[in-house]
Amino acid sequence: MDFLTAYDALPEDDVPRRVALLRKSMAADKAALFTELRAHRPVFSTPVGVFVTRHPDVLEVLSAPETFTVGVFGPVLEEVLGAPFVLARDGADLHWRERGYGQMLLAAEDAPRVRELTARVADAVLDEALAQAGDTFDLIQEYARRAAAQVAIAYLGLDGIDEGALHSCTRRMQWAFAVNPDRDPAIHAAGVAAGRELHERVDEVISRRRNASEDSGDGSPDVLGRMLRMRLPAEYGFDDERINANLGGYLTGYQQNATQCTATAIKELALRPEALAEAERAAGAGDPERFDAHVWEALRFHPFVPVTPRLCLRDHVLASGTPRQTVIPAKSVVLACFASAMFDEEVLDAPGEFRPGRPPAHNLVLGYGAHDCLGKYAAQVIVPELVRRVLLRPGVLPLPGGERALDYAGTPFPQHYPVSSGRRAAPAV
Repeated sequence: MDFLTAYDALPEDDVPRRVALLRKSMAADKAALFTELRAHRPVFSTPVGVFVTRHPDVLEVLSAPETFTVGVFGPVLEEVLGAPFVLARDGADLHWRERGYGQMLLAAEDAPRVRELTARVADAVLDEALAQAGDTFDLIQEYARRAAAQVAIAYLGLDGIDEGALHSCTRRMQWAFAVNPDRDPAIHAAGVAAGRELHERVDEVISRRRNASEDSGDGSPDVLGRMLRMRLPAEYGFDDERINANLGGYLTGYQQNATQCTATAIKELALRPEALAEAERAAGAGDPERFDAHVWEALRFHPFVPVTPRLCLRDHVLASGTPRQTVIPAKSVVLACFASAMFDEEVLDAPGEFRPGRPPAHNLVLGYGAHDCLGKYAAQVIVPELVRRVLLRPGVLPLPGGERALDYAGTPFPQHYPVSSGRRAAPAV
């Protein structure tokens, strides 16, 4: 109980030192902290919020959006986007209507086509990166961010948007609403400015596509083409501004996460030589879905959203009938810890072992409940395929001893990851 002993030794009214110790422990070894909390204080009240660390309790919080709302970050997200968005609402007409709308647009049936698109884009970007590389190249800057952006542009139908601008805008936007706990005004202002820039760029594409469709129709299979063809009752108010807000929201929830997941999945595999060898065999076996399980298991060890905040609107008895039963008071910030729940020893068998193919409910990387990943059907193939195309290149791996060398460059998101360029060989089909 190293953390809890040190935390409890601080006076209860010494909020700055308690918060500093908590943040230091989260940054230094999140896994060890969560292991200690699950064992000794699974519902842990702190000045920054109530940490909920057990798998059933995290699911309980995320299954009750009428009690545990997105009010912690929702208003900030809408300031950044400059418009209402499904992720910022709970149970209101806009949330449920536009969630259903999004599930039709980001359809499950798209997955095979999106996987093929991802493979083509990833191979082309890798070819270019390797052609220019020396002994090493930057997996994030020269591959992951570019490939992720190009896939999004093609799938969503945003041709004409610069991939670098897309990546820069979404980084500033996500930083402002999702990882700015102290509400730094400079970070917030940068996110709002980025939201305006992205809105303007998307607006130009919508206008161009709308004008072209009036002349010749728009049978494009991309998401924007579907939006332009869709006819909804006027009272829903789904005009081009709503199309823009949804596209901007999709991009903001995708770009940084897909980029990061590509790098961190490769990192987690490289840290485990046996798991890496098995993943490489699966990558070349011609059965991508078999391979995908290796990526999602890797991301269980490094989820892009380790903790998601909720605002408790009314008193709630959490984990009722268990020894950890706790009353969560109204107006509490509740921190549902995905990164802890996915290692709950009372739910998962040998959670510290790398085991591809665990039950889907044990992997919360794409969220859970009313606010799970709206684009999950596309994400479920894009992220693994971005990783798979790397593993199909012999020798393209993190440098020996440098598997953990993710450089965040002063941001909340990995910015650089040096890897060996390996032997320039054509990928397997």
